[in-house]
Amino acid sequence: MALGYFEIEILSGIDPFHRNIESAARDKQGFIWFVAGSLLYRYDGVAIKPFNELYTGPLGFTEVNKLTTDDTGRLWLETRNGLFIFDTQLWRFIEKDTFSKGLVGEDVIALSNQGKNLFVATRSGILWQISGFRKKKLMQFQPALSELRRPVGKSLIADESRLWFAYNSLLFFVDLKSGKTQQVQMPKRVYRELDDLFLLENGLLLRNYGLGYMTFDGREFHQLHLKGLNTGDMRDWAHWSFAETEKIIFLFGDGRYFEFRNNLEMTLLRQDKHDIRSSLFKSRLNQLDFNGHEGLCATENGLYSLVRRTFELDYWNTGTARAIVKQQDKYYVGGYAPLKYFMSNNLAIKESAPLNNYYAFLPIDKDTALVGLEGNFLGLLANGKFRSLSYKKAKGTLEDLSTMVYSLCHYRENSYLLGTSCGLWIYNRDTGSVSPLRDNMGKLVGMGERVNSIQVRQQVISFTTENGYFEYLAGQLRKIYPQKSEKLQVYSHSFRHNKVFLATKGKGLIAIDASTGHVDTYNTNGGLAHNVVFNMAWVDDLLFLGTFRGLSVWDGKNFYNAYAMHGLPFEEFNQASILEDKPQGQLFIGGVLGCIAIQPQQFLYNLKQETVPPPVLSTISMGTSSGNIVTSFTPKDGQDTLIFDKKIEFANLRIAKIDAYKQNYKIYFRLRPLIKSFQEVPASGEINLSDLKTGEYELELKTISDNGLSVKTKRWLFYKKPKFYETQLFYVLVTLGLGVVLYVIAILRSSQLKRDKKLRLELARDLHDEVGGLLTGIAMQTDLMAIGQQSAGRHQSLEKIAAYSREAVQTMDDVIWAIDSRNNSQGSLEDRMRFLVSQILPMQDVDVKFDINLQSAGQLPQYVRQNVYLIFKEALHNICKHSPNAKVDIFLKIDRHQLILRLCNTIQLTEGTISHTKYPRHGQGTANMKRRAEAIGAKFEAERSATRYRIQLAAKLNVNKLFLDFFN
Repeated sequence: MALGYFEIEILSGIDPFHRNIESAARDKQGFIWFVAGSLLYRYDGVAIKPFNELYTGPLGFTEVNKLTTDDTGRLWLETRNGLFIFDTQLWRFIEKDTFSKGLVGEDVIALSNQGKNLFVATRSGILWQISGFRKKKLMQFQPALSELRRPVGKSLIADESRLWFAYNSLLFFVDLKSGKTQQVQMPKRVYRELDDLFLLENGLLLRNYGLGYMTFDGREFHQLHLKGLNTGDMRDWAHWSFAETEKIIFLFGDGRYFEFRNNLEMTLLRQDKHDIRSSLFKSRLNQLDFNGHEGLCATENGLYSLVRRTFELDYWNTGTARAIVKQQDKYYVGGYAPLKYFMSNNLAIKESAPLNNYYAFLPIDKDTALVGLEGNFLGLLANGKFRSLSYKKAKGTLEDLSTMVYSLCHYRENSYLLGTSCGLWIYNRDTGSVSPLRDNMGKLVGMGERVNSIQVRQQVISFTTENGYFEYLAGQLRKIYPQKSEKLQVYSHSFRHNKVFLATKGKGLIAIDASTGHVDTYNTNGGLAHNVVFNMAWVDDLLFLGTFRGLSVWDGKNFYNAYAMHGLPFEEFNQASILEDKPQGQLFIGGVLGCIAIQPQQFLYNLKQETVPPPVLSTISMGTSSGNIVTSFTPKDGQDTLIFDKKIEFANLRIAKIDAYKQNYKIYFRLRPLIKSFQEVPASGEINLSDLKTGEYELELKTISDNGLSVKTKRWLFYKKPKFYETQLFYVLVTLGLGVVLYVIAILRSSQLKRDKKLRLELARDLHDEVGGLLTGIAMQTDLMAIGQQSAGRHQSLEKIAAYSREAVQTMDDVIWAIDSRNNSQGSLEDRMRFLVSQILPMQDVDVKFDINLQSAGQLPQYVRQNVYLIFKEALHNICKHSPNAKVDIFLKIDRHQLILRLCNTIQLTEGTISHTKYPRHGQGTANMKRRAEAIGAKFEAERSATRYRIQLAAKLNVNKLFLDFFN
């Protein structure tokens, strides 16, 4: 059984026109970096991105010759401008770090990564050892002024204890533990034709394209003659060679495979065959980077993964294998070709019979098998010798006999059931007679249907056709699955633990309980490799299923699948082409490209060890619109928490598909709170978010193997910064501002209430003082009239009573007008002033002139209107008392900002007029007017002279207007 190597294509090139991959390496996260056309690219399993698109900073180079990676996630780039080191975790070039000083910009002679350590030989003649973030000078050497040729492969190689370095016809050795060094002069031809170096236990293996392979034991060079190989194999270089753990592996284009122990004798350990396509060996191999379990092959025809199969498998390329049977130690494979055979311990394939359609085998005994032929009816294979069988229809048979036989089963004694393209027939081997199997109605069972498989158990004939699964007993035919008129292609069936299992086309594996009729369906949703199942076989308690895409193993709970990426030489299997060889402990399964043999338990064990890579967030691009990307996060920003700027409106999340070429897992995501259930990541690997709102988002990724048993999960937290009006500070400020406004309103409201209270007190006082006084006067005059004064005085008293009554009514009217809020309009104030003038001044010899300018139609606060009116009234009374025979100018202006009231009277003096200002009497009128002006925050001016009396009131209305509606 072989554990040979096979290849998986990773990339066919940058595009169909640029296929040459010059150098390749895998970084810590699993990204594949490669050089093509002297440019650096990254492959994330979904798309190829040039480095200058991923890194937007300035580059110190334009051409890359070769690259390698180290365990810390750094890229070491050999460029035309010297060595450059790029940290894929920090996403920056390393220049001034301790370990990089003296290296960056240096011309590289040799660069080698040996796991924990990386070694660099520079043009300055220094050999360095880099361990993490530490640098150590191992040795100095004399650099050549001009170097004729460098080896195509490795010229520097090391392990944990020793290092070899071939340069300028010198071979340097360094003991990494002791630090001791030595150098040996190499023969010129050995160095000039040197192709590669390999470590041996006590020396060195040199691959020389002119001399072949040579060994060096520390003192001398020896020509090597490898067992099983010839000189031509060593010199035409149509082979690959690389080091595995304690082994040197040789792979040749014709399929030969050799393992040699890595000692100076190159002891042959194993000779076998590999499954790498021979055409790949015809491509130029630019670099083979093998890390112990997988190699990256950079060729002129793309990038490939070189993998050793994890399970043992033998493969015979017999062409289409539709049926398999064993006779003695030979396995015979039928199909649309000559009948072929092979032996388990030999991969050679030989022909046993000429071209025919060998479709089904039924062993009759150890050395004899009945053969179903598609077109030629029946044949017999005895001890590897094939012959056609004669046949004839039984007498009285009217049905047409189909010569296409697809399935066979023993029936009774020397009779056999034949499943043809038109129903079930009975073949008698002794007579060659063929008769139809009929039901109670005399009808041919399965008429018009192709019979794919037949079994007889306890007198029950079970068979499958292109229309479903049927059972026949004692003349009664029943369709078991599917029900009614539904049709389903069932390729084969098998019985296990009171259940029948059906291999179907499109519905996967069907299990029917014979007792209850309960049906269980197993398909790709449950882990099956494909919903088209061709064949199946039970090995112990394991069910092996050959599908349209891979081989599935079911242990009763879970499915484990093998594909081409696991080392299967093909993925499409064939109907009925499966055979268990218990003595050999092998299971043979046929497919469209031949036949394979596996060890069932070991095969399943290795499939169970399969794991999937962890999820990786490749790139996050975001911006204010789809065409305006303002920020691009690369792996350096791949922390668990990422913060988006407040201006970001959309984000593009690219999910990497590490090892996507293996196709053994799927990636699912959910983005809470937007997407609460898991969804499969699109083929593009992109998740687009638009109209991104402020808040937290949790991205959860899962990589799940096909059988669902290997799961890797990772989460990222995204937080979009809020705009100022979305921040808590804004809401705090709004709350504080609202509080301040409410507080100011409350204060103003309280002030208003106080003013209203004060106004009511003033009105009450005025009513008490003025109206009360008037009423007292009326009462006194009434008393005088009651005590019987002379009748002449009664007329005067009545006049006083009438005057007091009119004044009391006027005062009451003023009070009512003042407290009625409906009179707050500016026009109402004007009307009241005119009314007051008409009531008071016409009694005097006064000439009145109004100048009214109202520029706003709004309302006046009640307390403003009241006090302005009382000031105006007081001024008119003053004019009446002290300025008879006067001319009065009244000016009133009200706009949005202020109120101006001005009264001015001019006294017209005559010779007989006595000036009242000569002996002025100081009353309370002016003081009252000033007090009322202060109450409304107005500026008041009063001017009195012998010929003129003038007052002016100016009140600002800005604040009053702001709160007017609230207070009224």
